[in-house]
Amino acid sequence: MSDEDHHPELLLLHETGGEIEGRGKYHKLLDRYRREPGETDVDTVLKDRGPFDEGLSRTIKRYIDMGIVEADEEGQSRDIEETEKGERYVSGFERTKSYLDDSFQSTRDRVRKVASEYGSKSMNELVQEPDVQEDKQRSLGTRLPGDTDSGEQE
Repeated sequence: MSDEDHHPELLLLHETGGEIEGRGKYHKLLDRYRREPGETDVDTVLKDRGPFDEGLSRTIKRYIDMGIVEADEEGQSRDIEETEKGERYVSGFERTKSYLDDSFQSTRDRVRKVASEYGSKSMNELVQEPDVQEDKQRSLGTRLPGDTDSGEQE
């Protein structure tokens, strides 16, 4: 199964307490997930503040339309928050996926590891991580590799 079937974006939001302060931080948490060992469909491109998942905005819009997340669109930070409906949805989703899909446990473990290690850090702290700084040395718009082992190749 692919990440798309496992919704790591939604799981990350849930595992960070249902709220992520700013979409920039959301992008950096997804990048941390991408760097965890294992297969991932998270497609990241380099922007001025580091790795950026081009599909995140569409994904968040879809979640907003479903009523499972809310976004503070008025402020600069565009905070993302899980709704009550979203919390119930993720709980049921996790139970069902765990029962029906053996590969889901790996995704959930990787998400939990990222959330516990990096969820309380600010976006600025995430940008200062050595591997993000290394990525920032590449040309803007560069597609970043899907795993850390191929990070040395260009």
